[in-house]
Amino acid sequence: MPLAASLEPSLNSPPKETASREPSEPPVRPRIWSQSAQHAPLPRDTEEIIEEATRPLADIPDAMSRPYVQKGLGNKMLEIMSWSLMEALTAENDYNQHIRRFLNILLGDDPDTAHLELIDNYNAQEAALRDQLLQLVQESLSRSDEFLYRISESRDRVAFAVEQKSQLKHQLEKIANSTAHP
Repeated sequence: MPLAASLEPSLNSPPKETASREPSEPPVRPRIWSQSAQHAPLPRDTEEIIEEATRPLADIPDAMSRPYVQKGLGNKMLEIMSWSLMEALTAENDYNQHIRRFLNILLGDDPDTAHLELIDNYNAQEAALRDQLLQLVQESLSRSDEFLYRISESRDRVAFAVEQKSQLKHQLEKIANSTAHP
């Protein structure tokens, strides 16, 4: 059957109705949990875990005996984050010092390279290129300074949180030990 003959019925047939121009409600999304459906009961150990985790705290020793409290107080993620921020701060500071030295060289303020005439100031084209380069280096230095400030502030806040967590842990342990051994 030729291609034209196979297309004729679709060309001669009336057009299909297009979607109405009236705004329609979005399709109903299927629910994961049907409110009317019965759910399978939770395993016994899961029920016990949920009961243990949601039971009210009686006192500090009770709180310290719970595994999720111990896990939260023993978690070293804040210390790892603080260490990572310190490494990033050190690396950015090194980069910042290189930018500063390069800027000093371009400005002719570096004592080691002041005797060298790197750019001919009487050549207008070289002077214009130097000015563009100075602007780019100053922008880079400004962004590096801003990044150093922000990462330093972040690290200080994380270090403060680490110290607060450590103090809380020691206070809770001290209270738990004093009430356990009267």
